Amino acid sequence: MNFSGIIKLNKRAYCVLFLLAVVFVYLQFFKAATSENVSLFYMLEVAIHAAQAGGSLVVSTRNNLKIHSKGKTAEGKDDSVTSADYFSHCAMLGIITRALPQVTLISEENGINCKKESAAQTYNQPLNLQFDYPAAYVEASDVTIWIDPLDATVEYTEKLYQYVTTMVCVAVNGKPIIGVIHQPFNESTSWAVVGFGHSANLNEKVHGTDSNLPKIIISRSHSGTIEQTLKTKFKDFKLIVAAGAGKSTIHTPGPKRERKNCELVSMLANMFRYKALRVADNTADAYLHSTAIKKWDICAGNAILSALGGKMTTKHGQTLTYYNDTNVINKEGLVATLRNHEAFIDKL
Repeated sequence: MNFSGIIKLNKRAYCVLFLLAVVFVYLQFFKAATSENVSLFYMLEVAIHAAQAGGSLVVSTRNNLKIHSKGKTAEGKDDSVTSADYFSHCAMLGIITRALPQVTLISEENGINCKKESAAQTYNQPLNLQFDYPAAYVEASDVTIWIDPLDATVEYTEKLYQYVTTMVCVAVNGKPIIGVIHQPFNESTSWAVVGFGHSANLNEKVHGTDSNLPKIIISRSHSGTIEQTLKTKFKDFKLIVAAGAGKSTIHTPGPKRERKNCELVSMLANMFRYKALRVADNTADAYLHSTAIKKWDICAGNAILSALGGKMTTKHGQTLTYYNDTNVINKEGLVATLRNHEAFIDKL
């Protein structure tokens, strides 16, 4: 029997398999050379370190400030920035870019020319997290990090330090996955990783509401027409306004006979961290925002709320995204809730 034809065929098959193996190895090597995996929890540690380092500079420079204006907000108010914003930005930028040079970073203060000594802080020791997390890796090319070096600048200049925060958010394929919110003046840091867990201090914050009336929080400086809209949509509700007054007051506009059961509570705070965590700790049922808002102001709160099972969308119910090529401004308003999200969307 002549087996030469079979042997010849097998040699060709081996050659084809060998070539396929070479191509596979090449593609894997090429992929590894052009993309790099990075640990979610390494990024969490870097984010916490950066937020805390930026916060330290915010605290240390509070008595030696230079205040500038970047222009006007959509509501016609001054958009202030201080030297502390810049110092914090440079420190956070330096830490993140040294630890994660392969990822994209977007900051509220992008464009600032940081001096080498300002950005020279390095990432040293890992932090001790509360949980033993499994390994979780993503491709670095899919990551965009958003930072807000100093949230509540106006309150900062007014020495209302308890409301000042620094924030870091890690988005993967446009989805906010890691949120870090640091309060430098009381040294409190809240963080969460969607699908894995959150800091212990968030466990302490779930109190539940004290009445059957929905509690809705809005912004003092970006309220737009949302207060009037709510009064036409809700018969009974409590309205929490992030305002500059130092007292809690009850206010119901209009003649007595036309008053609805609307409790207007004036709170000291004008920053997104406050509003997001009021929703997260269930002391507010919803945060509603009707005008444009920057994405570095909302990304960290979005991630934390998502990790707790809540939801944040535009006022039309559209998912918010945080890609590196996206417009940094969300022009479609905002609805943030821990539960009953669609009920609030339907009211707007």
